[in-house]
Amino acid sequence: MPFSKDEDRIDTIGKCCGTTRYVGDLSFDNMLEAVTVRSTVRRGKIKKISLPEMPDGYFCVDASDIPHQNQVTYFQDTCPYFAESEVKYIAQPIMLMVGPDLRKVRRLAQKVQIDYEEIPAIHTLDEALEGTKPPMHNDDNVYFKEDFSYGDIDGAFAGSDEIFETQTRTGYQEHLYLETQGVVAVPETGKMTVYASTQGPHAIRKALGGAFGCDEEYFRIQQMPLGGGFGGKIETPFFLAGHAAFAASKCKQPVRLIYSREEDLLATTKRHPSRIVIRSALDAKGNILGVDIDVVFQAGGYALSCRMVLDTGLKKATGVYHFPAARVLGRAVATNNPMAGAYRGFGGPQTFFAIETHMNALARKFKRDPLQFKADYFIKQGTDTLTGGKYHFHVALPETIKEAARLADYERRKKEQVQHGPILRGIGQALFSFGAPFSLGTNQPLPNRCMGLLKRKDGRVEILSELVDMGQGLHTALRKIVARALKIPIERIIYKDADTDRVPEASITGASMSVVLFGRVLKDAADKLKPRLEEPGEFSVLEKVKQPDHLQWDPVKQQGDPFHSYVWGTVIAQVEVNTLTWQVAARKIWTALDVGTPIDRRIIKGQIDGGTIQGLGYSLLESMPMDAMPASLADYIIPTSLDVPPVESALIANPYPPGPYGAKCVGEPPLIGVGPAIVDAVANACGIELFQLPVSPEYLMQKMANKS
Repeated sequence: MPFSKDEDRIDTIGKCCGTTRYVGDLSFDNMLEAVTVRSTVRRGKIKKISLPEMPDGYFCVDASDIPHQNQVTYFQDTCPYFAESEVKYIAQPIMLMVGPDLRKVRRLAQKVQIDYEEIPAIHTLDEALEGTKPPMHNDDNVYFKEDFSYGDIDGAFAGSDEIFETQTRTGYQEHLYLETQGVVAVPETGKMTVYASTQGPHAIRKALGGAFGCDEEYFRIQQMPLGGGFGGKIETPFFLAGHAAFAASKCKQPVRLIYSREEDLLATTKRHPSRIVIRSALDAKGNILGVDIDVVFQAGGYALSCRMVLDTGLKKATGVYHFPAARVLGRAVATNNPMAGAYRGFGGPQTFFAIETHMNALARKFKRDPLQFKADYFIKQGTDTLTGGKYHFHVALPETIKEAARLADYERRKKEQVQHGPILRGIGQALFSFGAPFSLGTNQPLPNRCMGLLKRKDGRVEILSELVDMGQGLHTALRKIVARALKIPIERIIYKDADTDRVPEASITGASMSVVLFGRVLKDAADKLKPRLEEPGEFSVLEKVKQPDHLQWDPVKQQGDPFHSYVWGTVIAQVEVNTLTWQVAARKIWTALDVGTPIDRRIIKGQIDGGTIQGLGYSLLESMPMDAMPASLADYIIPTSLDVPPVESALIANPYPPGPYGAKCVGEPPLIGVGPAIVDAVANACGIELFQLPVSPEYLMQKMANKS
């Protein structure tokens, strides 16, 4: 078969016909329903809890029912399953009410009375850094701090003729997957099975082992079909799995815990808000001598995965550029807001918005063509990374710029008239890259982590992997890779949802590692299986997970190659601004993306369209208060079909040698460049500089009033 041709996804029929069973469809004999009782204050000490009279067969489950450790051990920093003596954010779980009738359980949960001694809450990252309220974490409210640098940055600023500074801010973004969070925990003889909507089955099993103080083998995690994830089903499922398992252990009955949409909006993780200050040291001709970048991410009541997200964002903070000198400092700060967590782009959307907006503003300042101005600082093959590694392979950034400009007829559109009655029109661009993170000790396999293939008696081959298909077409792409390596029809390749009793641990599904890194692992396993394909009987071939051999990384010094592969891309956006309402509408978006060798063009097109639309929402519509969460979709607006412009995309062929058949990642990159491209387009239309996402009518109106 032509390798990149469109392949029908095996899950399509079930999802279209409604026969696919999600975790909310499961039912077991004597199953109980659980409802979470949550904090109603941002910050305070729990003084007293008054429970309603509990009918027979109904239970309360709290921290005292955790067998061993009230800590989600997946996270390096403190993070309890249930609040015990204090609460640190609104909607923090305190206990569960459990029983057979969901409506009655909800009524019981509403009758729980909790008295607090409130403590002045920290509402924003600015308050966290100002230190005017009692600190939440250490003396400075900083969970985590990290910095990277190269060159003589202090000398660059000391010898500069001018310093140019910008400050960008981005807000929360809700994942808004179709299927809300949910698990079912079923106690069995000598074992407990947890049916979960999660991106990391084995990670949940490890965390449950820590909470129960027992061997993780006691738990079996059955991955259920995911109704969307975008990173939102990495952290929150740890809590649900723990809560349901504690309840099932106490009650000796199956327990189902499914969040309502309102609860999911209120209590689950969001994208980290950010404040990023970039200072450029310039010489008399406007050349950049050095760049100093200060990045602050707002975490929340607990740090969760902010270490990983901030770390990844910092390593991308200089964008697609290599300046003569650079310094990047990052901090994750504690606030009394719901927790932020992993989200598509994994720290990249915040830092790329900052650096691209800074560079575009500099180009306007000097009245230079932005693409020509930025080209002076482009990364090239052999350039050093921010962390002292190398860009080992061809950098296809110029090719993406050329193709995107051709698709958009960019040069002609730039010269078009801006004003059309009450409508201002503008076109903008942004450049981006995405490095798929997987930094560990140089060339060392992850201990006990592998993937493999099971050759069945009937001649079919099953992929043994915990990687999750959450709608991105991953199972189809990996089946195509294995089918090509074995030279057999894809119909003979099976990929089931993960069961931790059957498949080995590999990794949480996220950060666009799956095809480029784990696809190569499966290809290597297929190459070993191929000579034995006609052997009778059933047997498996396992392959260790490891990084490509060309990478060098010192995890102690944080030096070397931070990412195992890079995608390069260009986004061009055309917008219209209504000067009566100051609403911004995107009219068309063009994207050129280097994905190496495309595994399936239709799947990639779907990822580009979906990521672009999600980036559009992040840029223009998806707004929530910096210290509060929405309770309904009446308060949190996402793009509808009326908001979505045509999206035209092109793929640049730039095979990545260590990837399977030259493939790279594709899931997260399409979102990253949309925000800065739209802001650049609005800035060009209105003749002002903008430094905030989303670009709300109120923000734009204020900026235009200041201009006048």
